[in-house]
Amino acid sequence: MSDVTDPSPERPSKKATLRLDQRLLTRLSYAFVLMLVLIFLPVGYRVYLNFKSQRDITIGRNNLLNLYKALATYAQDWDGRLPPSERWAELAAGYLHAPPNTPGGAMSYLRGPGDGEDIGYVYNEAAAGYNLEPTNKDDRQKDMAPNELVLLVEKVGAKLNEHALLPRQKGMEADKLGKHLDFPHFTSDPKGATSLVVLASGRIEQRTKQDFQTSP
Repeated sequence: MSDVTDPSPERPSKKATLRLDQRLLTRLSYAFVLMLVLIFLPVGYRVYLNFKSQRDITIGRNNLLNLYKALATYAQDWDGRLPPSERWAELAAGYLHAPPNTPGGAMSYLRGPGDGEDIGYVYNEAAAGYNLEPTNKDDRQKDMAPNELVLLVEKVGAKLNEHALLPRQKGMEADKLGKHLDFPHFTSDPKGATSLVVLASGRIEQRTKQDFQTSP
């Protein structure tokens, strides 16, 4: 009788195999999550930029509305005439009012957020001394209606009391305004980059780069 016994083949450890499968699944899961992050990160960042730009535009509109009200109230105290360009912000500041606990107080209306650095506002030199009263039109109002006169535009890093001569919003002159705008909102979209403008009539408009594509 032979003492030699046939060795039984070793069976693979179920625990080791299971542990290996779990590690592989974990790595695959991490890889899948990473792939999703890489795919959706640019989309999410663009959504964030659009949300921020919409919020900034809302703040900018509110700033321009309050600045217009201040300038119009100043005009009521000065025979209907808007302030001189050299001190327009200082003079308007005396007529600005903000709700309690507003960060920065009423002076916060003179600065607004943009996609890059903060923005300020540029006053149209052509608006200095312009008469807003519809019943007492001076020669300039007869020549240029309030809805043709730009009052304020946004500008990145604008200084206090900054002013410039801005074109009339009628005919071919209107197309030249694009050269004076910084388009500080939606800058990630070359065509949709936006700037806010307020007219002497009180109307606030959004202008995009696309609006001025045909400008010379």
